[in-house]
Formats: sequence, structure tokens, C-alpha cells
Amino acid sequence: MSTNVTETLRFNCTTCPSECLLTVEAEHDANGTVVEVRSVTGNNCPRGDTFAHQELTCPMRVLTTTVAVSGGDEALLPVRTAEAIPLELHAQAMDLIRGVVVEGAIRMGDVVLENLLDTNINLIASMDIDRA
Repeated sequence: MSTNVTETLRFNCTTCPSECLLTVEAEHDANGTVVEVRSVTGNNCPRGDTFAHQELTCPMRVLTTTVAVSGGDEALLPVRTAEAIPLELHAQAMDLIRGVVVEGAIRMGDVVLENLLDTNINLIASMDIDRA
């Protein structure tokens, strides 16, 4: 006898400006883990279906934060991941990033930290910093 529960969720797709309202039927096990995405409706393109599956099985987000600057004309440098990383890695990434200090000068797009947490995704500068 299965203890799985089917739930209907509604959320917006964020892959394009249309922000389609998705209705997703998903099966969860006793721990709340998604076992199966049964249906996705409300999407006006295939990206909505892909987004719904990803959001329920392994949500991904671009991480944005700041790092300290030494010898620059600003004290903090805004940074972000070059691509989305699993949401479950954000706290671990922040623990690592918290200790990073960059030397001024740096240009927007420069790699601040390569291969963040073995994701093959770099942490990059989001602003130019000149030397002090």
C-alpha cells in the first residue's frame, strides 16, 4: 500500500516575461520528496513544463551577494554565479564566499572564484572596481 500523496500546486514560470501561471500535479512520498510530476498545465510553451519539473525536483537559482575588496575604490564588490546553481547549495556557497577578499582593480565579468563547489560554474564580478 502506497503512502504517497498527490498534491496540486500553482506557481508562476519565471523563464520568460509571460510568467505563465502553472498548475502542477505532483506525487510526494511520506518525507515530502517529489516522486513524480504527473502533469503540468497553464504553460504557453515547452519551457514551462521543463521549469515545473526542475522547480519540484532540483530548484536552481543564480546566487547574488558581495565580497570584500582590498585596495579598491569600493569596500564591497557585487558578485553572482555565472549560471543558476542548485538552491540547496546556496548556504554552503555563502559560507565559502564569506571568506573571499578580492584585490582592486577588477572588471565586471571577471572570475572571482572558479568552479564554485565543483558545479563547473564560476562566481563573477557584477561591477567594475578601480584601484584606490
